[in-house]
Amino acid sequence: MRPSTKALIAAGTGIAAGIAGLALTALPAGADDDPVLPAIDAEQLVASALEARPPAFAGVAEVQNELGLPSVPGTPIDAELLDFDAVRVFHDGEESARVQVERQSSELTFVKTPDEAWAYDSQENTVQHVTWDEADLAAAREHAGGSAAGEMTNGLADPSQAATEIIERLRPTSDIVVDGTARVAGRAAYELVLTPKPAEKTLLREVTVAIDEETRVPLRFDVFANGSSDPVLSLGFVEFEVGAQDADLFEFTPPEGAEVETTEAGDLAGAAGERAGAESGAEGTEPGTEQGLTTVGDGWDTVVIGAAPADAPGAPAGALPEGSAESGQDLDGLLGQIGEPVSGEFGSGTHVPFAVGGVIIADDGRIAAGAVPQQVLVDALGTE
Repeated sequence: MRPSTKALIAAGTGIAAGIAGLALTALPAGADDDPVLPAIDAEQLVASALEARPPAFAGVAEVQNELGLPSVPGTPIDAELLDFDAVRVFHDGEESARVQVERQSSELTFVKTPDEAWAYDSQENTVQHVTWDEADLAAAREHAGGSAAGEMTNGLADPSQAATEIIERLRPTSDIVVDGTARVAGRAAYELVLTPKPAEKTLLREVTVAIDEETRVPLRFDVFANGSSDPVLSLGFVEFEVGAQDADLFEFTPPEGAEVETTEAGDLAGAAGERAGAESGAEGTEPGTEQGLTTVGDGWDTVVIGAAPADAPGAPAGALPEGSAESGQDLDGLLGQIGEPVSGEFGSGTHVPFAVGGVIIADDGRIAAGAVPQQVLVDALGTE
């Protein structure tokens, strides 16, 4: 485990509305006084953010990561997810965006247009190219319509209704308020604060999202752990400039010599469905599961349970076929350094803690993760 603080430069991207914006949280905004803004309640703020379209903009963001998340090969525990130096983001205000994730010796580039997307890894010199047509979009909408996410997506047609539904879904487990204002990247913003109810068995104290007063784009996302006044994760813009962007930013030509793999979106969706069916051992995903994952509990103390691929390098020894331990990695030794043995009705395994939660890697290959104490993970595995 190694706490790290990295600066992300996000040169203007369209955090296409919601979660992407949460990822672009900025470091403390500086010494500017908090702005005085018109009063607004949580429902109104969420509704306006849902209704707003990201403008054309460019920005620079930073990340401060004190999660202490380690990297465990073959598992979802991967500290490298937040191990980058800069992120540059550009949005045309319509349907095109460009995101450049800069690392110490490589760069990941993502370009999305209305009918295709590119992902380039400079270290591997590989390009993933995905295309789609109207039929693919219609299928995606149909799939979304059959899920809880789809219900929420459909509800976005009426942002006020969607905001009410979102708030109502969160209220049983959270207190949600607009708690003052802030200045982020030189821009005035409202601070939306989500706090777990006392009954929630979580290690999180609160989550705050700074929402731009003018554009309603999320500018900063902060996560606080119990017992700490400083965020354990802070990600957002330090520069954010609204204005037209050069159209060339939203075009991509694979570098000479790069290995390019082109896939149609419909084929990707089919492969994902087959994979989920194979992992669940059934034709489809069981109710309450998504792509082989199961959740136990709800709200802030939700535990997600999945399984490491049996043929993945570094997968738990008990899940690997005999003789397949490869890649030169001594996973047991690594887990012994970063975790501690744990046992319960589920069997035994290793608990790997981090700042706001933990992960249990069971000897039978299951993995349970959540922003919860160790015992909650043990209990969740015992119900499986």
